Amino acid sequence: MGNKKTVYLVSNGDFRDSAGVVCWPKHQETLRAVQAAFKKLSVKTKVLPEFNPDRKHGFVTKQCEGAAIFAQIPPEAPVVIVLSCWAYAHHVCTCLKTHRGPIVLIANFDGTWPGLVALLNHAGTLDRLGVKYSRLWSKNFGDDPIFMKRLSHWVTAGSISYKKDHLIDGRDLTLSRAADHFGEKLAVDILRYKRILGQLDPGCMGMLNAVMDLGNLAGIGMPLELLNQSDLLAEMELVSDEEATGHFDWLKGNNVWFDWGNNPDEQLTEAMVMSQMKMYSAAGRFVQRYGLAAIGIPYQLGLVRCVPASDLVEGMLNNEDRPIIVDPETGRAIRLNQAVPHFNEGDVGSGVPQILMHDIYKLKGMPTETTLHDVRYGKDYDGRFVWVFEISGAAPPAHFGGWEKTKIYRQPKMYFPKGGGTCSGVSKPGTITWARFYESFGQIGMDCGIGEVIEMPDIEVKNRLDQTTNVWPIANVHIPGYDRDQLMATHMSNHITIGYGDILPELIATCLHLGIPTRVAGEAGQKLLAA
Repeated sequence: MGNKKTVYLVSNGDFRDSAGVVCWPKHQETLRAVQAAFKKLSVKTKVLPEFNPDRKHGFVTKQCEGAAIFAQIPPEAPVVIVLSCWAYAHHVCTCLKTHRGPIVLIANFDGTWPGLVALLNHAGTLDRLGVKYSRLWSKNFGDDPIFMKRLSHWVTAGSISYKKDHLIDGRDLTLSRAADHFGEKLAVDILRYKRILGQLDPGCMGMLNAVMDLGNLAGIGMPLELLNQSDLLAEMELVSDEEATGHFDWLKGNNVWFDWGNNPDEQLTEAMVMSQMKMYSAAGRFVQRYGLAAIGIPYQLGLVRCVPASDLVEGMLNNEDRPIIVDPETGRAIRLNQAVPHFNEGDVGSGVPQILMHDIYKLKGMPTETTLHDVRYGKDYDGRFVWVFEISGAAPPAHFGGWEKTKIYRQPKMYFPKGGGTCSGVSKPGTITWARFYESFGQIGMDCGIGEVIEMPDIEVKNRLDQTTNVWPIANVHIPGYDRDQLMATHMSNHITIGYGDILPELIATCLHLGIPTRVAGEAGQKLLAA
Protein backbone atom coordinates (compact mmCIF):
# COMPACT_ATOMS: atom_id res chain seq x y z
CA MET A 1 0.00 0.00 0.00
CA GLY A 2 2.78 2.41 0.95
CA ASN A 3 2.60 5.62 2.96
CA LYS A 4 1.52 8.00 0.20
CA LYS A 5 -2.13 7.06 -0.13
CA THR A 6 -4.74 8.78 2.02
CA VAL A 7 -6.27 6.39 4.54
CA TYR A 8 -10.01 6.88 5.05
CA LEU A 9 -11.25 6.55 8.64
CA VAL A 10 -14.96 5.69 8.72
CA SER A 11 -16.87 6.11 12.00
CA ASN A 12 -19.61 3.49 12.07
CA GLY A 13 -22.25 3.69 14.78
CA ASP A 14 -25.65 2.75 16.12
CA PHE A 15 -28.91 3.38 14.26
CA ARG A 16 -30.20 5.44 17.17
CA ASP A 17 -29.09 9.05 17.46
CA SER A 18 -29.69 8.84 21.22
CA ALA A 19 -26.89 6.27 21.44
CA GLY A 20 -24.72 8.26 19.05
CA VAL A 21 -24.86 11.38 21.21
CA VAL A 22 -23.93 9.46 24.37
CA CYS A 23 -21.12 7.51 22.68
CA TRP A 24 -19.58 10.35 20.68
CA PRO A 25 -17.12 11.65 23.34
CA LYS A 26 -15.54 8.18 23.70
CA HIS A 27 -15.43 7.84 19.92
CA GLN A 28 -13.73 11.21 19.52
CA GLU A 29 -11.08 10.01 21.95
CA THR A 30 -10.60 6.81 19.93
CA LEU A 31 -10.62 8.62 16.60
CA ARG A 32 -7.94 11.06 17.71
CA ALA A 33 -5.79 8.21 19.01
CA VAL A 34 -6.05 6.39 15.66
CA GLN A 35 -5.25 9.58 13.74
CA ALA A 36 -2.20 10.19 15.96
CA ALA A 37 -0.99 6.63 15.38
CA PHE A 38 -1.15 7.09 11.60
CA LYS A 39 0.59 10.45 11.93
CA LYS A 40 3.49 8.68 13.66
CA LEU A 41 3.80 6.61 10.50
CA SER A 42 3.61 9.76 8.31
CA VAL A 43 0.31 8.61 6.85
CA LYS A 44 -2.37 11.13 5.85
CA THR A 45 -5.91 10.38 7.03
CA LYS A 46 -9.37 11.66 6.21
CA VAL A 47 -12.33 11.17 8.58
CA LEU A 48 -15.80 10.35 7.25
CA PRO A 49 -18.49 11.34 7.96
CA GLU A 50 -17.83 14.79 9.38
CA PHE A 51 -19.29 15.78 12.75
CA ASN A 52 -22.94 16.81 12.38
CA PRO A 53 -23.79 19.63 14.83
CA ASP A 54 -27.52 19.04 14.45
CA ARG A 55 -27.24 15.36 15.36
CA LYS A 56 -24.41 16.03 17.85
CA HIS A 57 -22.29 13.16 16.56
CA GLY A 58 -20.38 12.03 13.48
CA PHE A 59 -21.46 8.39 13.09
CA VAL A 60 -22.80 6.49 10.13
CA THR A 61 -26.30 5.51 11.27
CA LYS A 62 -27.86 3.88 8.19
CA GLN A 63 -26.80 1.71 5.27
CA CYS A 64 -27.76 4.46 2.83
CA GLU A 65 -25.40 6.85 4.65
CA GLY A 66 -22.64 4.26 4.39
CA ALA A 67 -23.32 3.90 0.67
CA ALA A 68 -23.12 7.68 0.20
CA ILE A 69 -19.79 7.82 2.04
CA PHE A 70 -18.22 4.97 0.08
CA ALA A 71 -19.28 6.68 -3.14
CA GLN A 72 -16.81 9.42 -2.10
CA ILE A 73 -13.96 7.00 -1.38
CA PRO A 74 -11.74 5.85 -4.29
CA PRO A 75 -12.36 2.11 -4.86
CA GLU A 76 -8.69 1.21 -4.31
CA ALA A 77 -8.18 3.42 -1.23
CA PRO A 78 -7.20 1.94 2.13
CA VAL A 79 -10.13 2.04 4.57
CA VAL A 80 -10.25 1.83 8.36
CA ILE A 81 -13.55 1.19 10.14
CA VAL A 82 -13.03 2.88 13.52
CA LEU A 83 -15.09 1.31 16.30
CA SER A 84 -15.55 2.54 19.85
CA CYS A 85 -19.18 1.63 20.52
CA TRP A 86 -21.83 -0.81 19.41
CA ALA A 87 -22.41 -0.27 15.69
CA TYR A 88 -24.72 -1.84 13.12
CA ALA A 89 -22.29 -3.70 10.86
CA HIS A 90 -24.45 -3.63 7.73
CA HIS A 91 -24.16 0.17 7.58
CA VAL A 92 -20.70 -0.29 6.06
CA CYS A 93 -20.00 -4.01 5.54
CA THR A 94 -22.23 -4.34 2.46
CA CYS A 95 -20.29 -1.46 0.88
CA LEU A 96 -17.00 -3.18 1.71
CA LYS A 97 -18.14 -6.17 -0.38
CA THR A 98 -17.42 -4.14 -3.54
CA HIS A 99 -14.46 -2.13 -2.19
CA ARG A 100 -11.12 -3.17 -3.72
CA GLY A 101 -8.71 -1.44 -1.35
CA PRO A 102 -7.28 -2.90 1.89
CA ILE A 103 -9.64 -2.93 4.87
CA VAL A 104 -8.88 -3.00 8.58
CA LEU A 105 -11.23 -2.91 11.56
CA ILE A 106 -9.71 -0.91 14.45
CA ALA A 107 -11.34 -0.91 17.89
CA ASN A 108 -10.58 0.39 21.33
CA PHE A 109 -10.28 -2.39 23.89
CA ASP A 110 -12.51 -0.71 26.43
CA GLY A 111 -15.66 -1.89 28.18
CA THR A 112 -17.54 1.41 28.07
CA TRP A 113 -19.84 0.98 25.06
CA PRO A 114 -17.72 -0.90 23.56
CA GLY A 115 -15.63 -0.99 20.39
CA LEU A 116 -14.30 -4.50 20.80
CA VAL A 117 -17.85 -5.94 20.60
CA ALA A 118 -18.44 -3.99 17.41
CA LEU A 119 -15.15 -5.22 15.94
CA LEU A 120 -16.10 -8.86 16.55
CA ASN A 121 -19.54 -8.23 15.04
CA HIS A 122 -18.08 -6.55 11.96
CA ALA A 123 -15.49 -9.31 11.61
CA GLY A 124 -18.15 -12.03 11.73
CA THR A 125 -20.29 -10.08 9.28
CA LEU A 126 -17.45 -9.60 6.78
CA ASP A 127 -16.62 -13.30 6.96
CA ARG A 128 -20.31 -14.06 6.40
CA LEU A 129 -20.27 -11.78 3.32
CA GLY A 130 -17.00 -13.22 1.99
CA VAL A 131 -14.93 -10.03 2.37
CA LYS A 132 -11.20 -10.08 3.16
CA TYR A 133 -10.15 -7.72 5.96
CA SER A 134 -7.79 -7.34 8.92
CA ARG A 135 -8.41 -6.85 12.65
CA LEU A 136 -6.60 -4.53 15.07
CA TRP A 137 -7.32 -3.45 18.65
CA SER A 138 -5.62 -1.59 21.48
CA LYS A 139 -6.05 0.17 24.79
CA ASN A 140 -3.29 2.71 24.16
CA PHE A 141 -2.87 2.92 20.36
CA GLY A 142 0.19 5.09 19.63
CA ASP A 143 1.75 4.15 22.97
CA ASP A 144 1.24 0.45 22.28
CA PRO A 145 4.33 -0.90 20.43
CA ILE A 146 2.58 -4.11 19.31
CA PHE A 147 -0.32 -2.12 17.89
CA MET A 148 2.05 0.24 16.09
CA LYS A 149 4.04 -2.64 14.61
CA ARG A 150 0.88 -4.27 13.27
CA LEU A 151 -0.49 -0.96 11.98
CA SER A 152 2.78 -0.26 10.19
CA HIS A 153 2.61 -3.68 8.56
CA TRP A 154 -0.93 -2.98 7.38
CA VAL A 155 0.18 0.35 5.90
CA THR A 156 2.94 -1.32 3.88
CA ALA A 157 1.42 -4.75 3.13
CA GLY A 158 -2.34 -4.10 3.26
CA SER A 159 -3.06 -6.96 5.66
CA ILE A 160 -2.40 -8.29 9.16
CA SER A 161 -2.23 -11.98 10.01
CA TYR A 162 -2.27 -13.75 13.37
CA LYS A 163 -1.20 -17.15 14.59
CA LYS A 164 -4.05 -19.64 14.90
CA ASP A 165 -2.27 -22.37 16.83
CA HIS A 166 -4.74 -21.88 19.69
CA LEU A 167 -7.39 -23.49 17.47
CA ILE A 168 -7.30 -27.27 16.93
CA ASP A 169 -9.24 -29.04 14.16
CA GLY A 170 -11.79 -31.33 15.79
CA ARG A 171 -10.92 -34.11 13.35
CA ASP A 172 -7.42 -34.30 14.84
CA LEU A 173 -8.64 -34.81 18.40
CA THR A 174 -8.90 -38.02 20.36
CA LEU A 175 -12.45 -38.57 21.60
CA SER A 176 -13.58 -41.50 23.68
CA ARG A 177 -15.62 -44.23 22.03
CA ALA A 178 -18.51 -43.33 24.34
CA ALA A 179 -18.43 -39.65 23.31
CA ASP A 180 -18.25 -40.54 19.63
CA HIS A 181 -21.16 -42.97 19.93
CA PHE A 182 -23.16 -40.35 21.87
CA GLY A 183 -22.55 -37.74 19.15
CA GLU A 184 -23.40 -40.12 16.34
CA LYS A 185 -26.69 -41.14 17.97
CA LEU A 186 -27.74 -37.54 18.64
CA ALA A 187 -26.78 -36.42 15.14
CA VAL A 188 -28.89 -39.20 13.60
CA ASP A 189 -31.85 -38.08 15.72
CA ILE A 190 -31.41 -34.43 14.70
CA LEU A 191 -31.14 -35.25 11.01
CA ARG A 192 -34.21 -37.50 11.16
CA TYR A 193 -36.57 -35.51 13.38
CA LYS A 194 -35.11 -31.99 12.90
CA ARG A 195 -34.69 -29.10 15.34
CA ILE A 196 -36.55 -26.06 14.01
CA LEU A 197 -35.29 -22.58 14.92
CA GLY A 198 -37.92 -19.83 15.01
CA GLN A 199 -36.25 -16.57 13.99
CA LEU A 200 -38.20 -13.32 14.11
CA ASP A 201 -37.24 -10.60 11.57
CA PRO A 202 -33.51 -11.41 11.35
CA GLY A 203 -30.77 -8.87 10.80
CA CYS A 204 -32.43 -5.85 12.39
CA MET A 205 -29.44 -5.31 14.71
CA GLY A 206 -27.08 -5.11 11.76
CA MET A 207 -25.55 -8.45 12.68
CA LEU A 208 -25.42 -10.15 9.31
CA ASN A 209 -23.24 -12.78 11.02
CA ALA A 210 -26.46 -13.77 12.82
CA VAL A 211 -28.24 -14.49 9.54
CA MET A 212 -27.37 -17.93 8.20
CA ASP A 213 -27.90 -19.58 4.82
CA LEU A 214 -31.16 -21.54 4.82
CA GLY A 215 -29.63 -24.42 2.89
CA ASN A 216 -26.70 -24.76 5.27
CA LEU A 217 -29.05 -24.91 8.25
CA ALA A 218 -31.39 -27.39 6.62
CA GLY A 219 -28.37 -29.53 5.78
CA ILE A 220 -27.57 -30.05 9.47
CA GLY A 221 -31.18 -30.79 10.42
CA MET A 222 -31.86 -27.32 11.87
CA PRO A 223 -34.17 -25.54 9.44
CA LEU A 224 -35.44 -22.02 10.04
CA GLU A 225 -39.05 -21.03 10.66
CA LEU A 226 -39.08 -17.36 9.67
CA LEU A 227 -41.50 -15.50 11.94
CA ASN A 228 -42.71 -11.91 12.08
CA GLN A 229 -42.46 -9.52 15.00
CA SER A 230 -45.82 -7.94 14.19
CA ASP A 231 -47.37 -11.37 14.69
CA LEU A 232 -45.75 -11.49 18.13
CA LEU A 233 -47.46 -8.20 18.97
CA ALA A 234 -50.76 -9.56 17.70
CA GLU A 235 -50.37 -12.65 19.89
CA MET A 236 -49.59 -10.46 22.93
CA GLU A 237 -52.98 -8.79 22.43
CA LEU A 238 -54.61 -12.20 22.87
CA VAL A 239 -52.98 -12.84 26.25
CA SER A 240 -55.34 -11.88 29.07
CA ASP A 241 -54.42 -9.61 31.96
CA GLU A 242 -55.24 -12.52 34.25
CA GLU A 243 -52.67 -14.77 32.58
CA ALA A 244 -49.99 -12.06 32.64
CA THR A 245 -50.74 -11.33 36.33
CA GLY A 246 -50.27 -15.03 37.09
CA HIS A 247 -46.72 -14.94 35.63
CA PHE A 248 -45.99 -11.71 37.48
CA ASP A 249 -47.20 -13.14 40.79
CA TRP A 250 -45.06 -16.25 40.21
CA LEU A 251 -41.93 -14.09 39.94
CA LYS A 252 -42.79 -12.15 43.08
CA GLY A 253 -43.58 -15.39 44.90
CA ASN A 254 -40.11 -16.69 43.98
CA ASN A 255 -38.42 -13.72 45.67
CA VAL A 256 -37.32 -11.90 42.53
CA TRP A 257 -36.10 -8.37 43.35
CA PHE A 258 -37.52 -5.49 41.28
CA ASP A 259 -35.97 -2.03 41.11
CA TRP A 260 -39.31 -0.19 41.09
CA GLY A 261 -39.88 3.49 40.40
CA ASN A 262 -42.68 5.85 39.36
CA ASN A 263 -41.12 7.62 36.37
CA PRO A 264 -41.41 5.34 33.30
CA ASP A 265 -38.91 7.46 31.36
CA GLU A 266 -36.17 6.55 33.82
CA GLN A 267 -37.45 3.78 36.11
CA LEU A 268 -39.06 0.35 36.03
CA THR A 269 -42.84 0.21 36.39
CA GLU A 270 -45.36 -2.61 36.84
CA ALA A 271 -46.99 -1.76 33.49
CA MET A 272 -43.70 -2.54 31.72
CA VAL A 273 -43.37 -5.91 33.41
CA MET A 274 -47.01 -6.78 32.69
CA SER A 275 -46.32 -6.19 28.99
CA GLN A 276 -43.31 -8.47 29.24
CA MET A 277 -45.43 -11.17 30.86
CA LYS A 278 -47.74 -11.06 27.85
CA MET A 279 -44.77 -11.39 25.52
CA TYR A 280 -43.60 -14.39 27.56
CA SER A 281 -46.90 -16.19 26.94
CA ALA A 282 -46.97 -15.12 23.27
CA ALA A 283 -43.44 -16.46 22.66
CA GLY A 284 -44.33 -19.73 24.37
CA ARG A 285 -47.39 -20.09 22.16
CA PHE A 286 -45.20 -19.63 19.08
CA VAL A 287 -42.89 -22.39 20.31
CA GLN A 288 -45.85 -24.75 20.60
CA ARG A 289 -47.62 -23.67 17.42
CA TYR A 290 -44.61 -24.07 15.15
CA GLY A 291 -42.92 -26.98 16.94
CA LEU A 292 -39.79 -24.97 17.65
CA ALA A 293 -36.64 -26.27 19.31
CA ALA A 294 -35.57 -22.66 19.97
CA ILE A 295 -36.81 -19.14 19.35
CA GLY A 296 -35.01 -15.83 18.79
CA ILE A 297 -36.50 -12.36 19.27
CA PRO A 298 -34.30 -9.54 17.88
CA TYR A 299 -35.81 -6.80 19.99
CA GLN A 300 -33.73 -3.72 19.35
CA LEU A 301 -35.19 -2.39 16.09
CA GLY A 302 -38.93 -2.51 15.52
CA LEU A 303 -40.22 -3.85 18.81
CA VAL A 304 -38.22 -1.15 20.62
CA ARG A 305 -40.78 1.39 19.33
CA CYS A 306 -43.78 -0.72 20.31
CA VAL A 307 -43.34 -2.54 23.63
CA PRO A 308 -40.94 -2.90 26.55
CA ALA A 309 -37.82 -5.05 26.19
CA SER A 310 -37.88 -8.78 25.50
CA ASP A 311 -34.88 -9.60 27.71
CA LEU A 312 -36.73 -10.62 30.89
CA VAL A 313 -38.92 -12.84 28.69
CA GLU A 314 -35.80 -14.42 27.19
CA GLY A 315 -34.26 -15.17 30.58
CA MET A 316 -37.49 -16.77 31.74
CA LEU A 317 -37.72 -19.00 28.66
CA ASN A 318 -34.08 -20.05 29.03
CA ASN A 319 -34.77 -21.34 32.55
CA GLU A 320 -36.17 -24.76 33.52
CA ASP A 321 -37.88 -23.30 36.60
CA ARG A 322 -40.34 -20.77 35.18
CA PRO A 323 -44.03 -19.83 35.17
CA ILE A 324 -46.30 -22.27 33.36
CA ILE A 325 -47.55 -21.20 29.93
CA VAL A 326 -50.83 -22.87 28.98
CA ASP A 327 -51.58 -23.59 25.34
CA PRO A 328 -55.00 -21.94 24.75
CA GLU A 329 -55.83 -24.54 22.08
CA THR A 330 -55.20 -27.69 24.15
CA GLY A 331 -55.27 -26.40 27.73
CA ARG A 332 -51.95 -28.17 28.40
CA ALA A 333 -48.71 -26.69 29.71
CA ILE A 334 -46.12 -25.80 27.07
CA ARG A 335 -42.78 -27.55 27.71
CA LEU A 336 -43.50 -28.05 31.40
CA ASN A 337 -40.35 -27.78 33.57
CA GLN A 338 -38.19 -27.43 30.47
CA ALA A 339 -35.94 -24.62 29.34
CA VAL A 340 -36.90 -23.29 25.92
CA PRO A 341 -33.64 -22.10 24.32
CA HIS A 342 -33.93 -18.47 23.32
CA PHE A 343 -31.20 -17.04 21.11
CA ASN A 344 -30.91 -13.36 22.01
CA GLU A 345 -31.19 -10.81 19.19
CA GLY A 346 -32.30 -13.56 16.81
CA ASP A 347 -28.71 -14.78 16.45
CA VAL A 348 -28.83 -18.21 14.82
CA GLY A 349 -25.09 -18.52 15.44
CA SER A 350 -26.05 -18.93 19.09
CA GLY A 351 -29.30 -20.80 18.46
CA VAL A 352 -27.53 -23.77 16.86
CA PRO A 353 -25.12 -24.44 19.77
CA GLN A 354 -27.85 -23.70 22.31
CA ILE A 355 -29.99 -26.46 20.82
CA LEU A 356 -27.08 -28.90 20.65
CA MET A 357 -25.98 -28.13 24.22
CA HIS A 358 -29.56 -28.31 25.51
CA ASP A 359 -30.04 -31.76 23.98
CA ILE A 360 -26.70 -33.03 25.25
CA TYR A 361 -27.38 -31.77 28.77
CA LYS A 362 -30.84 -33.33 28.74
CA LEU A 363 -29.56 -36.73 27.58
CA LYS A 364 -26.85 -36.66 30.25
CA GLY A 365 -29.29 -35.67 33.01
CA MET A 366 -27.68 -32.26 33.58
CA PRO A 367 -29.27 -28.79 33.95
CA THR A 368 -30.13 -27.64 30.42
CA GLU A 369 -29.95 -23.84 30.77
CA THR A 370 -27.91 -21.98 28.15
CA THR A 371 -27.49 -18.38 27.07
CA LEU A 372 -25.43 -16.20 24.82
CA HIS A 373 -23.36 -13.29 26.10
CA ASP A 374 -21.54 -10.42 24.47
CA VAL A 375 -17.78 -10.74 24.69
CA ARG A 376 -17.93 -7.40 26.42
CA TYR A 377 -14.51 -6.73 28.00
CA GLY A 378 -11.70 -8.42 29.89
CA LYS A 379 -8.69 -7.79 32.09
CA ASP A 380 -6.28 -9.55 34.41
CA TYR A 381 -7.46 -10.76 37.78
CA ASP A 382 -5.41 -12.75 40.27
CA GLY A 383 -2.81 -13.65 37.65
CA ARG A 384 -5.28 -14.72 34.94
CA PHE A 385 -7.06 -12.96 32.10
CA VAL A 386 -10.76 -12.99 32.97
CA TRP A 387 -13.36 -12.04 30.40
CA VAL A 388 -16.46 -9.99 31.15
CA PHE A 389 -19.31 -11.75 29.38
CA GLU A 390 -22.45 -9.63 29.55
CA ILE A 391 -25.79 -9.53 27.77
CA SER A 392 -28.82 -7.28 27.95
CA GLY A 393 -30.81 -9.57 30.21
CA ALA A 394 -31.45 -12.91 28.50
CA ALA A 395 -29.37 -15.04 30.87
CA PRO A 396 -31.34 -17.67 32.85
CA PRO A 397 -31.66 -17.29 36.64
CA ALA A 398 -30.24 -20.81 37.07
CA HIS A 399 -26.88 -19.36 36.00
CA PHE A 400 -27.04 -16.96 38.96
CA GLY A 401 -28.03 -19.64 41.46
CA GLY A 402 -31.81 -19.23 41.23
CA TRP A 403 -34.63 -16.69 41.12
CA GLU A 404 -33.87 -15.39 44.60
CA LYS A 405 -30.53 -14.14 43.23
CA THR A 406 -32.15 -12.47 40.22
CA LYS A 407 -32.61 -8.70 39.98
CA ILE A 408 -34.87 -6.87 37.55
CA TYR A 409 -33.72 -3.38 36.54
CA ARG A 410 -35.10 -0.94 33.98
CA GLN A 411 -33.24 -1.23 30.70
CA PRO A 412 -31.03 1.79 29.80
CA LYS A 413 -33.01 4.60 28.20
CA MET A 414 -30.48 5.22 25.41
CA TYR A 415 -31.24 1.79 23.94
CA PHE A 416 -34.71 1.03 25.36
CA PRO A 417 -36.98 4.11 25.35
CA LYS A 418 -40.00 2.02 26.47
CA GLY A 419 -38.02 0.37 29.22
CA GLY A 420 -38.83 -3.07 30.45
CA GLY A 421 -37.00 -5.24 32.93
CA THR A 422 -33.72 -7.09 32.65
CA CYS A 423 -33.12 -10.60 33.94
CA SER A 424 -29.94 -9.77 35.77
CA GLY A 425 -27.49 -11.37 38.16
CA VAL A 426 -23.92 -12.52 38.68
CA SER A 427 -23.16 -15.95 37.22
CA LYS A 428 -22.17 -18.55 39.79
CA PRO A 429 -18.69 -20.13 39.78
CA GLY A 430 -18.20 -23.35 37.87
CA THR A 431 -16.99 -25.06 34.71
CA ILE A 432 -18.70 -24.05 31.47
CA THR A 433 -18.76 -25.31 27.91
CA TRP A 434 -18.81 -22.51 25.34
CA ALA A 435 -19.45 -22.48 21.59
CA ARG A 436 -20.07 -20.34 18.51
CA PHE A 437 -21.59 -21.43 15.18
CA TYR A 438 -20.76 -19.30 12.13
CA GLU A 439 -20.53 -19.00 8.36
CA SER A 440 -17.33 -17.88 6.65
CA PHE A 441 -17.04 -17.46 2.88
CA GLY A 442 -20.00 -19.80 2.41
CA GLN A 443 -18.81 -22.53 4.77
CA ILE A 444 -20.29 -23.30 8.20
CA GLY A 445 -18.19 -23.97 11.29
CA MET A 446 -18.26 -24.32 15.05
CA ASP A 447 -15.70 -23.03 17.56
CA CYS A 448 -15.91 -24.35 21.11
CA GLY A 449 -14.01 -24.94 24.32
CA ILE A 450 -14.03 -25.09 28.10
CA GLY A 451 -13.95 -22.18 30.54
CA GLU A 452 -14.48 -21.39 34.18
CA VAL A 453 -16.76 -18.77 35.70
CA ILE A 454 -14.66 -17.13 38.41
CA GLU A 455 -16.02 -16.12 41.79
CA MET A 456 -14.83 -12.63 42.66
CA PRO A 457 -15.17 -10.25 45.60
CA ASP A 458 -18.19 -7.96 45.37
CA ILE A 459 -15.96 -4.92 44.87
CA GLU A 460 -14.30 -6.46 41.79
CA VAL A 461 -17.65 -7.48 40.32
CA LYS A 462 -18.98 -3.95 40.88
CA ASN A 463 -15.89 -2.48 39.23
CA ARG A 464 -16.42 -4.65 36.15
CA LEU A 465 -20.13 -3.83 35.98
CA ASP A 466 -19.41 -0.11 36.35
CA GLN A 467 -16.91 -0.33 33.48
CA THR A 468 -19.59 -1.87 31.25
CA THR A 469 -23.39 -1.80 31.76
CA ASN A 470 -24.17 -2.27 35.43
CA VAL A 471 -27.81 -3.39 35.10
CA TRP A 472 -27.03 -6.36 32.85
CA PRO A 473 -26.18 -9.95 33.84
CA ILE A 474 -22.47 -10.73 34.00
CA ALA A 475 -20.28 -13.83 33.84
CA ASN A 476 -16.59 -13.41 34.71
CA VAL A 477 -14.95 -16.15 32.66
CA HIS A 478 -11.42 -17.49 32.30
CA ILE A 479 -10.78 -19.59 29.18
CA PRO A 480 -7.29 -21.11 29.43
CA GLY A 481 -5.39 -20.43 26.22
CA TYR A 482 -8.11 -18.13 24.83
CA ASP A 483 -7.14 -14.81 26.32
CA ARG A 484 -7.54 -11.34 24.85
CA ASP A 485 -5.37 -11.56 21.75
CA GLN A 486 -6.29 -15.14 20.86
CA LEU A 487 -10.02 -14.46 20.99
CA MET A 488 -9.83 -11.05 19.31
CA ALA A 489 -7.78 -12.50 16.45
CA THR A 490 -10.12 -15.34 15.50
CA HIS A 491 -13.49 -15.32 17.30
CA MET A 492 -16.26 -15.28 14.72
CA SER A 493 -18.81 -13.12 16.52
CA ASN A 494 -19.48 -10.57 19.21
CA HIS A 495 -21.45 -13.36 20.92
CA ILE A 496 -20.46 -16.49 22.79
CA THR A 497 -22.81 -19.26 23.99
CA ILE A 498 -22.32 -20.85 27.41
CA GLY A 499 -23.80 -23.58 29.59
CA TYR A 500 -22.62 -25.12 32.88
CA GLY A 501 -20.72 -28.40 32.93
CA ASP A 502 -18.13 -30.06 30.67
CA ILE A 503 -19.90 -31.57 27.65
CA LEU A 504 -17.16 -30.66 25.18
CA PRO A 505 -16.38 -34.20 23.88
CA GLU A 506 -20.06 -34.87 23.20
CA LEU A 507 -20.49 -31.47 21.53
CA ILE A 508 -17.49 -32.01 19.25
CA ALA A 509 -18.65 -35.50 18.32
CA THR A 510 -22.20 -34.35 17.55
CA CYS A 511 -20.95 -31.48 15.38
CA LEU A 512 -18.61 -33.74 13.42
CA HIS A 513 -21.33 -36.32 12.81
CA LEU A 514 -23.62 -33.51 11.60
CA GLY A 515 -20.92 -32.45 9.15
CA ILE A 516 -20.05 -29.20 10.96
CA PRO A 517 -16.30 -28.42 10.75
CA THR A 518 -15.27 -27.85 14.36
CA ARG A 519 -12.33 -26.08 16.01
CA VAL A 520 -11.51 -26.39 19.70
CA ALA A 521 -9.86 -23.36 21.30
CA GLY A 522 -7.22 -23.01 23.97
CA GLU A 523 -5.93 -25.59 26.42
CA ALA A 524 -9.05 -27.74 26.00
CA GLY A 525 -8.05 -28.46 22.42
CA GLN A 526 -4.44 -29.15 23.36
CA LYS A 527 -5.51 -31.66 26.03
CA LEU A 528 -7.75 -33.57 23.61
CA LEU A 529 -4.98 -33.47 20.99
CA ALA A 530 -2.57 -35.07 23.44
CA ALA A 531 -5.05 -37.66 24.73
